[in-house]
Amino acid sequence: MDLEEIVQIETAQLQKAAEILKTVAHPVRLRIIDILEQGERSVNELCRLLNTAQPYTSQQLNLMKSKGILASRRDGNLMYYRVAHPSVVKVIHCVRQQ
Repeated sequence: MDLEEIVQIETAQLQKAAEILKTVAHPVRLRIIDILEQGERSVNELCRLLNTAQPYTSQQLNLMKSKGILASRRDGNLMYYRVAHPSVVKVIHCVRQQ
């Protein structure tokens, strides 16, 4: 692999990291990640814990899922979410320490 290929790979990784940071840079989304750090939760549980309406909560969850931050599974008519990559939680912990 030559230097140009390495730079292209690093640039793509940095763009992905920036996209993730932009997406989570919102108080409700950060709180969702805090909650999901403890484990998988249903949309209804998240609404209750966040004291937010279901459509708003689902919108935030779907945005983070579309960026690869969260993963989901369906169980009957309930949708459960979890953090897709533990590295996202690590980054948020680092930011909080500053």
